[in-house]
Amino acid sequence: MTLNRSDIKNMIIFLREKFIAQLFMAVIAVVFIIGTVMLYSNSQGGGKEPGAEVVLRIDNAEMTREHFENAVANKMRPRQDQRFGGELKREAAQKEVIEQWIQRAILSSAYISDAEVEHYIRSDANLVAQYNRFYELGFADSYREDVQLQLSARRLIDNVRALELVTDTEVEQAYRLEVDKAKVKFIEFKHSAYLANVTVDDAEAETYFEKNREAYKREEQVDVKFVKVLPGNFVKDAEVESYYRENPGEFATPEAVKARHILKKFPNDATDEQKAEVKIAAEALLETVNKEFAAGTTFAELAKNHSEGPSASLGGALRGSNPKLPPGDYFARGDMVQPFEEACFETLAPGEVSGLVETQFGYHIIQLEEKRPPETQPFELVRSEIRQKLVEIRGVEVAKQLANDLLYEIEISDYDAAVALEKFESLSLTVEQTGLFSRDVSDIPNMGKTWTYPGLLDALFDMQVNVRKVVEGKNASDEVDAFFLATVLEKKPVTIPSFAEAKVEVVVALKEEKAKAHAFEDAKKLFDEYADLQNERTLDALLKKYKATEDLTPERLSVQESSLFGLSQSSNYVGGMGNSTEVMFAAFQMDKDEVRGPFKGDTAVYIIQLVERNEPDLSMFKTDTDEKARHGQAIIQMKKREAEQNWFATRKKQTNPWIHPEYR
Repeated sequence: MTLNRSDIKNMIIFLREKFIAQLFMAVIAVVFIIGTVMLYSNSQGGGKEPGAEVVLRIDNAEMTREHFENAVANKMRPRQDQRFGGELKREAAQKEVIEQWIQRAILSSAYISDAEVEHYIRSDANLVAQYNRFYELGFADSYREDVQLQLSARRLIDNVRALELVTDTEVEQAYRLEVDKAKVKFIEFKHSAYLANVTVDDAEAETYFEKNREAYKREEQVDVKFVKVLPGNFVKDAEVESYYRENPGEFATPEAVKARHILKKFPNDATDEQKAEVKIAAEALLETVNKEFAAGTTFAELAKNHSEGPSASLGGALRGSNPKLPPGDYFARGDMVQPFEEACFETLAPGEVSGLVETQFGYHIIQLEEKRPPETQPFELVRSEIRQKLVEIRGVEVAKQLANDLLYEIEISDYDAAVALEKFESLSLTVEQTGLFSRDVSDIPNMGKTWTYPGLLDALFDMQVNVRKVVEGKNASDEVDAFFLATVLEKKPVTIPSFAEAKVEVVVALKEEKAKAHAFEDAKKLFDEYADLQNERTLDALLKKYKATEDLTPERLSVQESSLFGLSQSSNYVGGMGNSTEVMFAAFQMDKDEVRGPFKGDTAVYIIQLVERNEPDLSMFKTDTDEKARHGQAIIQMKKREAEQNWFATRKKQTNPWIHPEYR
């Protein structure tokens, strides 16, 4: 079988994703997708067909509708890890293509000569092998374009990174933050311990409310009446089983083989005379291979030593592109050229070594390692995938039609009468109501989590009162999971409630404030006793002086110990203790065994004693070049990543790409 253009296109995309991705690891901060140059070629200006419609333009680069549609189609094509149901929807695919094209246009703006591309490829044996494989398939130019783009991106990023410097002060500060640690003992006065003894009368609650009215502002609220229709309810178990029986090919792994080969390659554009010379050399090679193989040398070693193909470094191992094949170096019918395929599937037995097999690439010596017969996946393993597919291709349409029919009936009568009609009775639909809720909820009452239906909140708040509408509940993948026949019964604008409406919240808040104040007073009263301690000036000795107030008992307090903690720039958490900015900063200003307080925390008030301090040795650090280099490198990498991200965002904004209205 001769590979046609479509077969080669699919193979080239697979090979790029497999082999070229490593070329782009250096560009850390820039999202970059490989495998699309072939579809984008001639989109950088000057290469489009006369009169071709342009749909994307950035600076001098343009992309035609044909190239755009090809790229979108490729994005929507199921990948190796997507048998069905996992491919991108068109809208998402369009967005990805546009974003990647903009990235390519920006990152390809540095001038890279052909000589630089040539030198880069020849600098690495693996790159040469990859290039040769692409060359054999007729896509050498596309490979070179990928390398040119990678080099351009690297040059631009390196230029941005070169602007970032690190000062000695920054390095020293980073060292301090990493090494400087403290540990404290503490007495904890929990706010919650005081709540039960706090009272609030109406007068002081109302005064508190008047001083803090803005804190009780009510955001816009809506109350929605709705019926929920689920597409999944329109796919029956019998349909799932029937689909499995009627489409066995979707769940079958094809017949496959595992093989290695040694290639004696034809020169590029070889003449008949040259091919004849290669054949003579290949026959001699076959004799050598057979002798060495008989003597015990593995075929993999022979391939490494003698093959001129790109798989030589892999011991001649080959892998196909069929996504249904199991992991390993397997390939199916259609993955290889006809003579090679016939030898593997029709002629050789496992373990056997072939004679010379001629293809357009040269002469092959093949060892067949394994044959796998076709297999069918068990129904239980694919049941949920089949159901999801049927929901997408049938359930959504049926549910949408039913939702529109039901909406019509609701318009004529009302919700309860409509769902009670005979044609809807078997669905057991229920009429529900959310009650008033605001945009800041994480769970829409009776409807579901906001993350389940990302756009549902906005859709409901955009509706007018008493207007009935079918609202799609789409998931994060932009697929419809539910239809809501919704009516907004009431909308309440942003308001500040009356004291009576907010009284419960006000009383709770005021009680918490009073409890915090009592905890602080109690802690301060105990800390004031510290001055009278004579010999044993410790927290244990101080705690013995504690006199409980009201119904509090001394048994509820104890001396506890934190874990070692540092002075963090992003958190106020003290390990083994709790959140307290005051404690964290005070600990690094205290002498060992010193007692201080009281300090406020998020949930308690603390009296602390510094019991351990691991201070950085700056004199040693200044002479430790390795340690300085390590911290300096960490800082510069962080600053470079930030610079890359800022540069790319700014450059993208400056380019102001034009996008055809149809694709915006």
